[in-house]
Amino acid sequence: MQAALGIVSELWRYPASSLAGERRETISVDIESIEGDRMFGLVDKSDNEIARPDRDPKWHKVPRIRTRLSPALELEIAVPEGNWLAAPSIESDRAVSAYLGFEASIRPFRRENAAPGYSGPLTAERYRKAPIHLLTTASLARLKALHPEGATDPRRFRPNIVV
Repeated sequence: MQAALGIVSELWRYPASSLAGERRETISVDIESIEGDRMFGLVDKSDNEIARPDRDPKWHKVPRIRTRLSPALELEIAVPEGNWLAAPSIESDRAVSAYLGFEASIRPFRRENAAPGYSGPLTAERYRKAPIHLLTTASLARLKALHPEGATDPRRFRPNIVV
């Protein structure tokens, strides 16, 4: 007999690495990843550096850029106070550049991640630590106990599954 060890409370996917994700009712999981998860990256156009909000202050605003996928799995982004824009596109690059204060571009990691007809540049994945990130509410509670003044919003940790 198997015992239940937890209940799934949240499901997330992050269409673009380092940007805000979208909460989901369901996710599709295969042997390598979650469908639609971490398919794009944001780069500084001056040097093609990929966004690193955890390491470089110039990227600290990046997690506030919202992302979602259309039913056809095409990326859409919105900067705070902005409208949803198809990405990658000239319009989305203008919006993220204006928001960040330097020339930036959203690029797919692989050609098949982009909408049909996309012929722009690709970018390399920053890292691929694990195909699925699971976070427990027990871990969040322990973190809160250790750092009571800190925020323990699960989105800070970018999990796919919160149990």
